Amino acid sequence: MELSVRSHYHLLKKADELYGDSPAQYVKSSKKEYSPFSFREFTAESRSLSKALLTLGAKHGDRIGIIADVGPRWLRVSMAITSIGCVDVPRGSDATADDITYILNHAECSMLFVENEKVLAKFLPVIKSIATIREIILFSGNAASGDLKVRTIEELIQSVATDDSLEKEYARRGEAVKPDDLATIIYTSGTTGVPKGVMLTHGSMLWEVATLHKEFVKTGVTVGRGDITMGFLPPWHSGERMFETICFYSGAAVAFTTVAELARDLKAIRPTFLFTVPRVWENFYGKILDQLKGSAGFSRFLFQLFVRTASSFRAALDTVLDRQARLTARRSLNQIVRIPVAALIVLALLPAALVARLFLRKILAVLGGRVRFAFAGAGALQPEVDRFFHSIGLPLLEVYGMTENSGVSTIRHLNRFVTGTVGRPLTGVEIRLVNDRKDTITEPGIKGVALHRGPHNMKGYYREPEKTAAIIDAEGWLNSGDLLMWTAQADLKFAGRAKDTIVLSGGENVEPEPIENSLKQSEYFTHVVVVGQDRKTLGALIVPNREKLLPLLNGGAPSDPERLEEALNKSEEIAKLVREEIKKYVSQETGYKAFERVTTFHILGGEFAVNDELTQTQKVKRNRVQEKYSKEIDRMFS
Repeated sequence: MELSVRSHYHLLKKADELYGDSPAQYVKSSKKEYSPFSFREFTAESRSLSKALLTLGAKHGDRIGIIADVGPRWLRVSMAITSIGCVDVPRGSDATADDITYILNHAECSMLFVENEKVLAKFLPVIKSIATIREIILFSGNAASGDLKVRTIEELIQSVATDDSLEKEYARRGEAVKPDDLATIIYTSGTTGVPKGVMLTHGSMLWEVATLHKEFVKTGVTVGRGDITMGFLPPWHSGERMFETICFYSGAAVAFTTVAELARDLKAIRPTFLFTVPRVWENFYGKILDQLKGSAGFSRFLFQLFVRTASSFRAALDTVLDRQARLTARRSLNQIVRIPVAALIVLALLPAALVARLFLRKILAVLGGRVRFAFAGAGALQPEVDRFFHSIGLPLLEVYGMTENSGVSTIRHLNRFVTGTVGRPLTGVEIRLVNDRKDTITEPGIKGVALHRGPHNMKGYYREPEKTAAIIDAEGWLNSGDLLMWTAQADLKFAGRAKDTIVLSGGENVEPEPIENSLKQSEYFTHVVVVGQDRKTLGALIVPNREKLLPLLNGGAPSDPERLEEALNKSEEIAKLVREEIKKYVSQETGYKAFERVTTFHILGGEFAVNDELTQTQKVKRNRVQEKYSKEIDRMFS
């Protein structure tokens, strides 16, 4: 059901009226058992918290911080803040002290919500140093914290439970919120530099939510009452936040879990759809392959046969229906000839493909057995993973966007599914590709920097007009810094980051991300960072899959990272294997040019960590990696 709302206050009000006692969330108890939490309970708690904030002196436009991870209370608190015209400033508990200090100071937060006593203790020295913070509120736990006055959400709710006089002021404040008022300032973790505060309004966020919901219907996706999904990504990340808000908007329920408990909780909740980052789908894919390798010979043979059958059938059907990304406006003779051949393959494989689909659907029992479709965002899907899940009956609807445009600008359509693309712009969103001379690119297969324009774009960077002007021009075009290309079918294909371009000493320009995504298809590599600025050729820093690569070390794997790194790079057997894997995935045979080949590599002994080499959404911080491993890079090319 479509809602017409102009602010989070009105969203709460309408959801309460429409969905009432239907489950909005499923909350896990200390005994690891789930119980429903209705829309009526959700809105009642948010309303009570809003009223309590009014009694604490919250004024329109006040910035209120949130340091908390994924969980049922996060969105309730966020909506309590924004419904009365205040602005939430969220961050996760695994942020660094420096980031928290910068964010709370830069945003001049007047109040702060903290997940629990443990998180409070971690950031207590920082919080005490922020002069503007006058109130601290815990999601849960004991309010006592030495000489610092701390309240709890429960205390706040109780404090207004019998005070009916606040209802009129709450309604007045809520009705006064305008679409152009700020709702949130999301400080991007970024892959470089100091966090920037992305300002999103009620209007931009709710336009995005309503438009995505309409787009779902248009593209063959239904999400609504009776549907249930899992919440486990960082909620301050724009993708997860938008996803949870869409669920609230449409009447679907969210069950909360953690990455560590996801596998078990999927079986308990049996979700009907999912949203997550590519890394999680890669992990699912890896586990499926591991189980296959450990199965009996005949079972393994059957599985491989059915996967090949399903993949061949899907590839042939996509050729017939023109659902394979074409990067030339006109079909080549070879492509034209392939259509009738593909049609014959479809007819020949149809019976076997139906049997294969029934067999392979059993694999999806690991996701609970009810998932109809899934979304992937915040990074590029590996082609092999994309094709595999589509072949077994679980299309991954890839979305593309950035925090600066509320999270999503394009979506891959379920009813015209083209693997390897990020779909088409949302209705009302314009995307223009431009070259170095700012000329507009319309031809398929030519890379260009993507400019976005639409009601979902941010208002700007908080208190940074110069940085805002550098990314949004006078006509409202937002420069994403992403390289995309059009396909002949009018879909968009991700092609890397403009600022990540490597220029070799011979003058050749190389986009590292497509090469990295190809190499990450190897079961032996967890992370790959391609380097080579001003070098003759490309090299790769490799974080190995320890379960796969370490057993190959003669004499066992040292526990010390430095000794392990030395052993990995001295092993001739491992060097031979890595070279073979690189050639397998990146060569002229797989579509790469000669100068795009990786000619040297270095295996790292440690693993990449969030807030060091990785962002919160598992994206590699390229500059940080190159800075931290500069000696290893120099040795690699010496």
